[in-house]
Amino acid sequence: MPELSQRTLGKVIHGLNEIVPDGVLTFMDSKDFWRTKLFEHGFPSWLIKFVISHGLNWSVIITKLYAAEDVKTENHQEIGHAFCQQMLNNLTVLAFEGSGRLTKDAIRRSLQLDGFEVSNSSLQRIDGPVSVEEEKSRLLAYLGALRLSQRDVISQHVRDTEDLFSDGKYHSAIGEARSALEAVIRDVVSILESKIANRSGSGTANQIEFLCTHQILSADEKAAFLSAWGFLSSGTHPGLSSEEHGRIGTILGFEFIQVLLIKCKSLPALA
Repeated sequence: MPELSQRTLGKVIHGLNEIVPDGVLTFMDSKDFWRTKLFEHGFPSWLIKFVISHGLNWSVIITKLYAAEDVKTENHQEIGHAFCQQMLNNLTVLAFEGSGRLTKDAIRRSLQLDGFEVSNSSLQRIDGPVSVEEEKSRLLAYLGALRLSQRDVISQHVRDTEDLFSDGKYHSAIGEARSALEAVIRDVVSILESKIANRSGSGTANQIEFLCTHQILSADEKAAFLSAWGFLSSGTHPGLSSEEHGRIGTILGFEFIQVLLIKCKSLPALA
C-alpha cells in the first residue's frame, strides 16, 4: 500500500493539534486527554506511551513514525516500518475526523493526491492504484533523464499543479497540468523539427498530428492525446464536481506526459 506523503502528514500534524479542547490547559490535562482519546480509538499501549514520552509534540511524533526512527515499545522492542505506517494511517483518520472544517478539507484534498480517502473511519484507496503523488514522482524521474530544454519549466508546472490542487484551486491546477503537457509536446516537436525539414505548424493539435506523422505517436495514441487535451482545455464537465474535475484532470495530464516521456527515451536527441 502506498504511503502517505509528507505534504499530507504536515496537515495531519495541524489537525491533531486542533483536536485538543479549549478547556485543556496544562500538560497534565493534555496527557489525560490524549491517553483517553487514543485509547478510545483503539491505539496500542506502546503508541500511547510513545506519544506521551515525546511530550505530545505531534511534529516530532509524526516525523519519527514516518521515518520509523527510534520507535520502540515500553519493553524497548523496535517497531517496524509497517506498524509505524499503520499508526500514521490511523492518526490521519483521527485528525481528519476531529479537526475543524478548513483543516479537514485540506487533509481530504491532500489525501486525494495520495490516492486515498477517509471512509467509515478508515483510510481507503480511491479509483484503483493511481496516486497523484506517485505519478508526479515517476514523471519527474523520467523528465530528469531526458535533455529537454524546458525541463525546469515543466517540473515547476508539475509541482504547481499539485500545490494548487492541495489548496483547493482546482481550475488553476488543471491549467498548470495543461501547461506542463503543452510544454513537453512543444519541446519534443522542437527537437524533431531541428532534425528534419518539416515544421509542425502552430497549436497543440497540429503538434500532436506532427508527432503522429513522424511515428512518435500511433494513430490511436494521437486520438487519445487529442481527447486528453480537449478534457484539460474545457471549462466544465457535467456530472463532475470541480474537485473531481481537478483531480482527474491532474492525473490525466501527468499520465499523458509520462507516455510521451517514455516514448522519447528511445530518441537519440533526447536520451
